[in-house]
Amino acid sequence: MKGLFTSVAMSAVLFTAPAMAQDAKAVIAKAQAAMGNPATLQYAGTGMNAFFGQALTAGQEWPRRPLESMTAAVNYDQKAATLGLVFKNPVFGGQRQNTFVNGDRAWNIGPNGPSPQLAAAEERQLQIWMTPHGFLRAAAASNATATSRTEGGAKVDVVSFIAMNKFKLTGTIDAAGMVTGVETQFPNPVMGDMAYAYKYSDYKDFGGVRFPAHIVQSGGGFAVNDFTVTGVQTTVTADLAVPPNIRSATAPAVQVATTKLADGVWLLAGGSHHSVVVDFDKYLAVVEAPQTEDRSLAVIAEARKLVPGKSIKYVISTHHHFDHSGGLRTYVAEGATVVTHISNEPYFEKTFAAPATIVPDAQSKAHKTPVFETVNDKRVISDGKRSVEVYNTIGDSHSNELSVVYIPAAKILIEADSYSPGTPASDPVPSDALVLYDNIQRLKLDVATVVGIHGRGAVPMAEFAAFAGKK
Repeated sequence: MKGLFTSVAMSAVLFTAPAMAQDAKAVIAKAQAAMGNPATLQYAGTGMNAFFGQALTAGQEWPRRPLESMTAAVNYDQKAATLGLVFKNPVFGGQRQNTFVNGDRAWNIGPNGPSPQLAAAEERQLQIWMTPHGFLRAAAASNATATSRTEGGAKVDVVSFIAMNKFKLTGTIDAAGMVTGVETQFPNPVMGDMAYAYKYSDYKDFGGVRFPAHIVQSGGGFAVNDFTVTGVQTTVTADLAVPPNIRSATAPAVQVATTKLADGVWLLAGGSHHSVVVDFDKYLAVVEAPQTEDRSLAVIAEARKLVPGKSIKYVISTHHHFDHSGGLRTYVAEGATVVTHISNEPYFEKTFAAPATIVPDAQSKAHKTPVFETVNDKRVISDGKRSVEVYNTIGDSHSNELSVVYIPAAKILIEADSYSPGTPASDPVPSDALVLYDNIQRLKLDVATVVGIHGRGAVPMAEFAAFAGKK
């Protein structure tokens, strides 16, 4: 998750009376008088955090992780914020996630110190103005509009304005002047204009400032963070200075490093996620469309250099997780057929048709109707000379619909997330690596080379077998 928080549209509300125009400045001033208007905030609590974009099955909720603690701070004048999470046992016990933003600079702090996350800056900055007090501050400084309506039998005020010259924020304020929710849309490479919202409830007085003791932040239709706040301070400095290496950081350019794996088969690496291009008699197939449209455009351009004059007929997806499917919309716009697990088709039909107006992409302009070839157990792509086999695996804990790709002539197996070549061996062996090994045996695949979508690329099957403790 790139943002400090990721969130989603609030539950649908019941309108029992038509909206009535209000004086926005008066509504905002009343709310600030009721809630307070601190320049800085620091709050702590516990709750849960979920893996955004990593559902076990496409369309289901994000997997949840309980938190040992949560700490956050916001400096509104500095346009800076931080969020720290400490995870509970059994799986993530003791692990920490520390994210920061200051203006257009975003970074994380891990064991090796600050690392730039410049692509996350816009989202993290937006989230500052979606906090209750941040929303009122930004609304007061904007050309906001306000209406009132009856919701659940009670009058509420609804304030809207454009934040950061890009995002329309809409906040609901109850009769007591408390901000109960803020919603907008945020661009997502899989979901297009993704619903994005916060819900705030159980307001309490913390040293003269009213703050919600319950915060639910959701993204893509499901909760990502659910916090119970136990303490709030408004007298802290919250000076979130930008580290020197972050101040001088620049966004890395998309690079594609090409390695020939076999006749007509190339690994296109150059980042944290890789793709594989396979040359058929009259067309090309690409295995995996990860991350973003920019990544897919770079891979498509390289494929055309490798094999001029051939179109990409197929894009094969190992699984639906957002970091592995963020470039699929680009291939749909190219007219490629999407080869994916049978359970993914209904979900992808919706996401490929979703509008992308905040950051228009190729599919939002092309409006192509997607074509699917689904994999129920096995799917073979062949031109009579070369064939590629796609198999659904059994037993993987990372995803309920993980597929592997096998190229019989080259004895190459392409897989994602079960094994990342270059990962140090561990005791015990990661369970999904064992599951991958067992699936290779179950399917009776004669594998000489394993190609990871993550890691250093292609390695001998013997290296993977040793990693899995199967020498």
